[in-house]
Order: sequence, then C-alpha cells, then structure tokens
Amino acid sequence: MIVMTSAILPQHVLPVGPTSGPDVQIFKRFQKHWEYIDRTDFRPAVTTDDNDLIADIKDDTTDFVMKHLDCFQPRDDYRELLELVIIFLGGSPPRGVHFRIPGAIHHARWMAKALYALKIYLFREQFKLTAHENKGIRDVCVFIVRLNVRVWFTAPDAVSAPCHDLWFLQSLKMYEDINPAISKAAVSKFSGHLWYLSEELVALALFDPAVANDTKRAMVEAMLEEGSASDSLPKGPKRIKAAKKSIQEMSLVGCVNRNTKIFFTNLDIAAEFLQAEPETWDSRDDFKAASSIVHSPKVVNDLAERGVALIEEYNPLLTNDEEQKQYLLQVVQDHRKRFPDAKKATLLQTSEINK
Repeated sequence: MIVMTSAILPQHVLPVGPTSGPDVQIFKRFQKHWEYIDRTDFRPAVTTDDNDLIADIKDDTTDFVMKHLDCFQPRDDYRELLELVIIFLGGSPPRGVHFRIPGAIHHARWMAKALYALKIYLFREQFKLTAHENKGIRDVCVFIVRLNVRVWFTAPDAVSAPCHDLWFLQSLKMYEDINPAISKAAVSKFSGHLWYLSEELVALALFDPAVANDTKRAMVEAMLEEGSASDSLPKGPKRIKAAKKSIQEMSLVGCVNRNTKIFFTNLDIAAEFLQAEPETWDSRDDFKAASSIVHSPKVVNDLAERGVALIEEYNPLLTNDEEQKQYLLQVVQDHRKRFPDAKKATLLQTSEINK
C-alpha cells in the first residue's frame, strides 16, 4: 500500500481561533446555525468580486470536477466536495444543487474543513462573520478550488504522482501572485513531503502517459550516464530538497541519478525497454509487464482521516471509560499482530502455535 501525500490545506489562514479540543469553533457555530439558513439563497464566487481570483481556472476546473463526478467515489464526502466546488464556481452538479447537513468536525480531517469552508462561503450573508473570518474563509476556498481539489483527486494514481507533486510545488510557488502568505506556508510544508520526487520513486514517471517522450528519454540518459548503482550507495530513497528560489527550475530529469535504477531491482522489473526509444515502449511486452506491476499497488490518500473517523465511531460503542479504551486499543494491536490477515492458513497456523 502506498500512502499518498495529500494537498496541504492552509490552516494558518483559517480563522479557527485557539482551541483545546477537537472542535473548530467557527464550524461549530455554523453547524448550530444551519437550521436557520435558507439553502436556496447562496452566493457563488462568480457573483462577487472574488470571481477575479478564479476566472482563469473556472472552465478547466469545472471540466476536471465533472469528469471525476462521473467516476466512482469511495466516500460520500468526496462527491460532496466535488459538487460544492461546482456550486462555488457558479455551476450546477449533475444531481442538482443541494446541501448536506454539516457533519463531524475534527482537526485531523482536512476534508471536513474544506466542506465547512465552502458552505460558510456560499452562505456567508446568512451567517455572521468578522472581517478576519470572512477573509480567511475566502482565502481557503480559493486555495481549495485552484489547487487542492485537483491534487487530492489525482493522488490515488501512483504512476502520475511524481509529475503531480512537481506541478503542485511549482503551482504553490506561483500562488504568490494571489496570496503570498499561503504560498510561503504551503511551499514550506509541502517541501517536506516530496516522497515521489525521490531518486527512486521518480522512476514511476517513466510509466506516466502524461510525461513527454523527450522527458522520458532524458530521464533514461540521466539514469544510465553515471554507470550502475552499487551496493555502496545509500539504501532507501533520498528526499529531494526543494530550494525555494529554484522551484520553478526543478524538473523530473533533475531528480534522476544512478540510484533510480534501484527502483527496477526492488520491484524485480525487467528494464531492457530502457534501451529502446520511448515511442516504442507501448508495443513492447517487457514494458507492458513492467507497467502492470507499477499500476498494481493500492493507493490511499486519506489514511489518517479514515483512522480518526473509525476510532471516533468505535470508541463510544463499547465503553466511555478512558482506561478501558486504552486496554481495548492494546487488545486490538495484539490481535492484528497475531492475525495479520483473515486467511484460513493464518488462523490454522496461529491455532497450532497456541496448542
């Protein structure tokens, strides 16, 4: 399983205020106020001066969102986010304009923050906000629509991750023209999460149809020109360090070195196709076999959110006693070690050991 780096929501500009618990106060206020809101009276960004902040990406983002609304979404809040983006841009989702009741809130769940921010923005004239809160909500919504929604819904595609990570990082840098504070904070945060621009995993880009053949050719040349990778080289992927001043000059080719070949060794992939021209790869059996391997890993981009949601739902079902909860977590942890899967062979093996 690969855990993808999700988009970074700019929490420092979100007017959440100080808190000692899991609730976000502005969201809690909005949740309580929801029953008084006329859901037919909302204001998309296109009807305000904020349209200038999204006009250049409106059509492309709408097409992107509509495409993903046609795809299977593993959770209802994924679809809700896509529909809210369409409404924010002034459009109407295929299922029509409707709004779900604001749900659970937790600091670890960026999806909840995105949903709340978009709803608060759309109904801002019916919900009392300070000038600081209004600006913070607007800034977050613009960031979500311009950048977050695209990288979030492309994250499950591991093969395109190097290309998307590079695009996102460079887009964050260019975001200085819209909001320097968000750009600076997000670039700093995301620069520490460039897993797929490592010297090994960047090889995934060789299987990405969106990457130009000229780029793939240059990547192969950079991989081979330094000779063979040796056992004396550092083990494991090295994280790429992005110098803020040179982000716009970064490239996939620049992330490649002789260690990149370790990717093929670790996955037991025949790499003879690298000797051929990239234009011919799709017709080669060895490339097809390699492509099948790199497309097989399961990808999750919200593992932490799922964990938080699961434990929140599970905790109150058995006990409210904190000490008993800790014992329960230890029992679950021990059970997972003893039974890593649900196969009969595992159960039989464990049974034999316990005899």
